[in-house]
Amino acid sequence: MSNLIRVFTTVLLFLALDLYSQTIDTDTSDVVIRKTKKEIPREYNISDVIIKKDKEKTKNIIRVDLDIPLKTSLKLFISDSTGATIMYLINDQTLSPGVYRVRWEMSECKTVDCDYPIGKYLCEFETDQFIFQRNYYVK
Repeated sequence: MSNLIRVFTTVLLFLALDLYSQTIDTDTSDVVIRKTKKEIPREYNISDVIIKKDKEKTKNIIRVDLDIPLKTSLKLFISDSTGATIMYLINDQTLSPGVYRVRWEMSECKTVDCDYPIGKYLCEFETDQFIFQRNYYVK
């Protein structure tokens, strides 16, 4: 009987891990990074996270404005409400000082079993010395 319980527990563990593991979207072809100002900000910051619909109303456009005071290797990524990373907008890329706008077209979900369901998301900006987080909601 103990072997049956052990097997059952192992199966439950694998199911739980599968439920909480989510693949990271690695297609960054729909991510645009551009410098918007040459002025050098005083501190690191995500100054804004804006969500709007595209013209066809099929995608959520996520726009993130970053302030970078020093030449920095950084990560900018989106996590879901469980804390699982779903998309790296910037992954260990070095940017010079300035103000940047990062734009990502996030597919809109019409069903409950889609990649990006309605709910709370987290945008996180990380360097070797700094972490900044900003919540946003997809409706």
